[in-house]
Amino acid sequence: MHIPDGFLTPTVTLTTLTVTGVILAESLKKVNATLKPEQIPLMGLLASFVFLIQLFSFPIIGGTSVHLTGALLISIMLGPRSGFIILSVCLLALALLFQHGGIFSLGANILNMAVIGCFLAYWIYKIIPGERISVITASILASILSAFMVAVELSASDMFEFSTGFKSMAIIYGVTGMIEGIITILILDFIRRIKPELLEMTT
Repeated sequence: MHIPDGFLTPTVTLTTLTVTGVILAESLKKVNATLKPEQIPLMGLLASFVFLIQLFSFPIIGGTSVHLTGALLISIMLGPRSGFIILSVCLLALALLFQHGGIFSLGANILNMAVIGCFLAYWIYKIIPGERISVITASILASILSAFMVAVELSASDMFEFSTGFKSMAIIYGVTGMIEGIITILILDFIRRIKPELLEMTT
C-alpha cells in the first residue's frame, strides 16, 4: 500500500495531503480532549505493534506494496481517531527510516491506510452484527477500498490504466484483508481471555 515518491502528480499529492491534514488536526483535537492517562502506554504499545507488522511487506503492481496494517485492531481498542493518529505516526516513521512510502506521497498513504483502515473499517465493524463476521467483512472491504484509492491515485497520475490496475490489486488486497481479519479476531479473543479491560479504553 505504500506509494513511493515520484509516482503521484503534484495535484494528487497536494489534494491527499490537504485531506489527511484536516482529518489529523480534527483527530488530535478530539483525542487530546478525551485521552485518559492510562491510555497513553497502550497507545505506545500499539504503535510499536503497527510499526513492526508494517515492516514486512512485498511489492505488487505499480510500485506499491501490500502488508498487514493493524488499523482495525487499534481502532477497536482505542477508537478510530486514536487509531488514525497512531497509524499516521507509524507511516511517517516508516517513510523516514526505511523508505516504506515517500515523504511527499505521505498524504496519499495515510488516506489509503489510516483514514480507510481506521474510520471506514471501524464504521463497518460497528454496524454489522456478530464480531467475527463484522471484523472479517470490515477488513476485506477496507482493504479493497484501499486498493481502489491507490488505483485512482496512480491512474490519475498516469502510472497505469485504472481498470487494469484495480483488477490486479483488488484480489491481492482482498486476500490480505481476510488474513488481517482472522489475525484481528485471534488477537481480540486472546486479549479477552487475559486482560479484557484493554478493550474498554475506546476514546
